[in-house]
Amino acid sequence: MTQPWNPSLYRTHDVQTPAPAAERVDGLFEAVNKISTRLEAEPYDPALWTERADLYLQLNYPELAVGDAYRARLLFERSVSPSYDGVQEVPTENASLEAKENERVKAYTTLGQALYDCHCHWECFEFWLGLTQEKGHPQLSRLAFTKANALKQLLAQKRQAAAPYGGSPQQQRDRLRDGSVVTVHYPWMEERHCKRSLEVIQCVNEELKSNVQPPACRLGKSTLAPLENMLGIFATRGVKKGECILIDRTTTGAAPAPLTSPHCENCYDAPLTAPMNISCCKALFCSVTCRDTAMQTYHRALCGQDFSWLSAPAASLRENASPMRPLLMLRFLAMCVSAGVDVHPLDHPLIARLQPLANVGHLDVFTLGESVVTPIQILSQLEVDVFTAHQFSTQVLHAIWCRLANNKAGSYDPKLGFVDEITPFLPLFNHSCEPNVEYQKEDGTSTIRFFALRDIEQGEEMFDSYQDVDDLPREERIERMWPWFEEPCLCPRCKREEGAVGV
Repeated sequence: MTQPWNPSLYRTHDVQTPAPAAERVDGLFEAVNKISTRLEAEPYDPALWTERADLYLQLNYPELAVGDAYRARLLFERSVSPSYDGVQEVPTENASLEAKENERVKAYTTLGQALYDCHCHWECFEFWLGLTQEKGHPQLSRLAFTKANALKQLLAQKRQAAAPYGGSPQQQRDRLRDGSVVTVHYPWMEERHCKRSLEVIQCVNEELKSNVQPPACRLGKSTLAPLENMLGIFATRGVKKGECILIDRTTTGAAPAPLTSPHCENCYDAPLTAPMNISCCKALFCSVTCRDTAMQTYHRALCGQDFSWLSAPAASLRENASPMRPLLMLRFLAMCVSAGVDVHPLDHPLIARLQPLANVGHLDVFTLGESVVTPIQILSQLEVDVFTAHQFSTQVLHAIWCRLANNKAGSYDPKLGFVDEITPFLPLFNHSCEPNVEYQKEDGTSTIRFFALRDIEQGEEMFDSYQDVDDLPREERIERMWPWFEEPCLCPRCKREEGAVGV
């Protein structure tokens, strides 16, 4: 355990789970570790998942509690349990029906409270409402009826508060249904998963050397101070205004629309003038680069798989909305599965390079459906046992999502619809309110190219702009950029103007 206790729960209601007394925290940590050890030996025992969920809830990590309690629910609802030899019946002879019912009620009560603590009030209501019809479980049905009724008033208040913000129907739906928790580094995370290592920097620099020729970029410690572990892109040679300094062919873009014409599986480019085939399936690629990139990352896991159930809800989207989140996770989870069980997901080179925004009070979206249920369904379809593959715990899945949410760059494409993507290099450029680099994306592809906005000297840090703020005064720029930084912008222009104000 490398990180101190730092709760992810934020409170707006008295009925949320209270913080544990300081003297209980270490004991709760020890209890979690013991249950985790037992789960390695008994992964199909729902009571163990419930017990750990309850401990997470007491520690104010409700998102982790949701993940464990949901797994417990899956096990309670299964009549058989997988084993290495096929399937076997879940043993019940040593436990009375009453004891089993009490375990189920505890699991569902923990799940409901955890959803509430995550501000997933709509899903919490739907969860309890669905349980009011449970046959053969009268105790659970009565509890569910009481809980569902209590949530009706809260949802009405949320709907009324959200109405003035307007927006599209999808935006209004997300505003009402999304929950959120504070982004933190969990105490059980390895130190290497909380910052970018020297190995990550070396890996990125090897990739940059094989990009445009002669190479124009390298990754190093940023000139932006005083932020710790802040990396940035620097010029390895003199660059002329208008020069292309980097081509970023992403392998983790998500396009929602069903593409009718032949297209590149990796970057979605179409039409294909010289399509490249592969021997394992009917997938096509626009170039050797895209083909090799796909084969080396996600394609082996997705080959022959039908995930139309995941892309259908996102069809025809013109904006960033909740149906895009699982599509982006799909590519990353497939990438992790393809890498094999020996590679921890947070060690994957395309994930480890992403800076997590943690421990600064930042809120990230969390929902039962998109943060827990859908990733479990994806992993199950990719033949991952979500009860034994502890490298895909809720802790890891949510950590991945927080990094994606902090680094993704989505935009509407007239040919593809709304495209969400995490490019390998774009997140490594820091923001400046007077950028010396800009990136451009062609219609119909997720590939982007970076160009110099002015002459850049060798060794100079390169900056792009996360938003068009050139004409705004410093105070307005700070407000516009606050969702990214949770503090004033540290770019050279803002620091210079800050100094001028103090003169």
